[in-house]
Amino acid sequence: LRPAEVGPGEAMLVWVQAPGAVSVTLEFRGAAYTLLPDGGIFWGVVGLPLSAALGPDTLTVSAHSSAGELLESAQTAYEVIALDRPVDYIELTPDQASVLTAEAGEQERALRAQQFAQFDSGRRWNTLFARPVIGPVTSEFGRGRSYNGAPVTSFHSGLDFGAEEGSAVGAAAPGRVDWVGEMPIRGVTVIVDHGAGVKTGYHHLQSAAVTVGQHVQAGDPIGAVGESGLATGPHLHWELTVWGVNVDPLTWTIVDFTP
Repeated sequence: LRPAEVGPGEAMLVWVQAPGAVSVTLEFRGAAYTLLPDGGIFWGVVGLPLSAALGPDTLTVSAHSSAGELLESAQTAYEVIALDRPVDYIELTPDQASVLTAEAGEQERALRAQQFAQFDSGRRWNTLFARPVIGPVTSEFGRGRSYNGAPVTSFHSGLDFGAEEGSAVGAAAPGRVDWVGEMPIRGVTVIVDHGAGVKTGYHHLQSAAVTVGQHVQAGDPIGAVGESGLATGPHLHWELTVWGVNVDPLTWTIVDFTP
């Protein structure tokens, strides 16, 4: 495991040596994943949600033959450790606050279900992910969100970059454009599938410059910075998900999650 101590909202690389096995399955937090073969090992990446309970836990890997017979099964321990997540106190105008309705939330969840209904196999990236836009980070991943003085009701699901409206947004890594459209809260959105369960999302765009099915390389233009959806000004909200679980995108720009 890398790392074996992981915080909520972070990713973990799992790899297994299983001589003679044709397939290896990973059981992690109640879900099963098929690990990918790569040069004599099987590997995969998983993410801990921000709601993950702290403390020790275990995952299980199972190796199978070509006939589907169980060859061997093993458990490995990991630990979920605490990370400091400050709070953003955000003041919304009445017009901005009107976007945060129960109906908008339901629409957003339905669109998210579409975006994470399927994943491309294989791995398209082979190096660190790149920052998708030039500009300072204005809000880190995982920060609590308090709107207009109310209690914290949510956590920041991505990383915000401050940039001028119309600034170019580039793909963070090689991938296939999986979804393009508009969401009630996240605004104009592009989702890129990088394979192996990893996707990046680019939100609050002014416009999109790609179409579904298009293949992109790191740095290829995919849209322009805007303030569509619920935004207090022009910025890029960048998300990275592993099997639909939001993790800190910034970590992927400094930590290599390849086997």
